[in-house]
Amino acid sequence: MSSSILFANQFGQVDKTTFGEAIRGLLIKHQFCHARVSLYGGQVLTWQPEGHEAVLWLSDDSGFAPGKAIRGGIPLCWPWFGGYKDGGNHGFVRQQIWQLDSIDVDKEAVTVVLSWHGEDIHPLWPSACELRQELVFGKEFRQTLYMKNATDSELEYSGALHSYFAVSAPEHVDIRALNQVSFDDKLTGEKGQKETLAHCRGPLDRIYHYDKAVKLVDRQWQRIIEVVPDNTRQWVVWNPGTATAEKMPDIHRGGEHEFVCLEAVNSQWQKLPPGCWVTMGQTIRVSAL
Repeated sequence: MSSSILFANQFGQVDKTTFGEAIRGLLIKHQFCHARVSLYGGQVLTWQPEGHEAVLWLSDDSGFAPGKAIRGGIPLCWPWFGGYKDGGNHGFVRQQIWQLDSIDVDKEAVTVVLSWHGEDIHPLWPSACELRQELVFGKEFRQTLYMKNATDSELEYSGALHSYFAVSAPEHVDIRALNQVSFDDKLTGEKGQKETLAHCRGPLDRIYHYDKAVKLVDRQWQRIIEVVPDNTRQWVVWNPGTATAEKMPDIHRGGEHEFVCLEAVNSQWQKLPPGCWVTMGQTIRVSAL
C-alpha cells in the first residue's frame, strides 16, 4: 500500500493511498488519533484515538473492489435502509465514488469533507440528489451526512450510519439505555417488544425506537463507547452470530466475536423537500469504564 502526502502541518498529516488494488482512500495521522477513509462509498474505515484500542472494526476479509460493499467501519446505507423492493439491501451510495472536497488540520482535529452527486443511478431512485459528508477526527469523532433533493418534487429516503464497533466480545457488551425500550425483532418478525439487553451476542437484529444518546459498555475492555445521534429516530443493534457469519465471505473467521453494530438510523421513510438539504449524523466518544 503506497501513499503520498496531501496535507501536513505541525498538528497532523493526511496521505492519499490505495486499498486493495483500486480503491482510493485517505490515511489520517493526528496528535490525537489515527484513521482511514475510503473514497469508494465515502466510508470511514477506522478511527483510533490515542491511548485507546481501535473503536471501529474492519474485517480482514473485506473486499476492496468496485461493486462490493466494504465490511466494517461505517458504511452509509442510503437512500434506503434494509431491503427495498428488488433493489437489494441498503441502497447504492456505499458503492459510489466520492470526491474529496477539502482537508483542514488544526490543533484539535482533522476535518475532511467529501461529496457525491448523481441522477438516475438506480431504477428505484431515478431522481437527482447531492450528498456531502463532514468528518471530524480528533479525541472524538463527528460525522454529518448532508442530503439534498436536487429535483422540484418531494422525495423520501431512509438510511443508516452502519457503525461496526470493535469489542472484546459481544457477550461482554451491554447497551443499558436500550433496556425496556420498544423494539422490532427483524429475526422473528415480532414488533413492540421490551426486555433487558443483557449482552449483544448474535444472532441479534433489532430496531429500537429511541432517539437519544446511548453507551456501549464493554466490561472486559473496561471502556465505554458513547454515541450521540443527530436527527435519527431509531437504533439498530446487529450481530450475525456464528452460523450466519460463516456464510458471509467478507467476515474473517471468528470475526463475529469482535464487533457489535450499533447503528443510528431512520428506518422509516423521511421527507426530503425539493431543493432542500437535510442532515443526519452522530458523535462518537470513548472513555474508560
